Amino acid sequence: MITLFDLGASFWPAMFATKSPIKAYEYTYDRIEWYREHSDRGRFVVCCDSGRSVRKEKHPTYKAQRKEKDAGALDSLKSLQERLREMGVAVCQVDGWEGDDCIATCTRQAWPESVSIVGSEKDFYCLIDDDRVHLVGKNGPITSAECFDKWGVPPSQMTEFLAMVGDAADNIEGCPNCGPGRAAKLLQHFGTLA
Repeated sequence: MITLFDLGASFWPAMFATKSPIKAYEYTYDRIEWYREHSDRGRFVVCCDSGRSVRKEKHPTYKAQRKEKDAGALDSLKSLQERLREMGVAVCQVDGWEGDDCIATCTRQAWPESVSIVGSEKDFYCLIDDDRVHLVGKNGPITSAECFDKWGVPPSQMTEFLAMVGDAADNIEGCPNCGPGRAAKLLQHFGTLA
């Protein structure tokens, strides 16, 4: 099984919680070591954002409401990436793309092998495949049934669901007057956005 670890999803919440680049570094490093210890080390990949964003270039409002990231935190994150590379850990970082994009691409390219994704962002729910792709959140594995219980749609409809609902955290507008409940009901009834 290939394990894909979302670096930003671990580092940034720790940074916001502790307000310390050093503690965020240590927390994230410890998590990576724990997951490496419990997976095939040669098939463990840390996926991370690049400094540039294709989405911001195409859509200037993308994440425009967010504050500039702390310079000390960015230095700490870069230092962690360098340390991981020096240790021989595979680090996937592609210019212009986010760690989420790397994870989705690696998941698709790994077929037919099994993949374990360490991260619970809603963007990953569309990748869940109980036979092959496993999402591991803070409380353990997230299954197709749990996706449906949480969002009202199966993983195969999550992309369309998110297109309808939008994402306030990324400053992406959805369809007017279409919250999660309405989007789920429409997709349950019609099957697809089209």
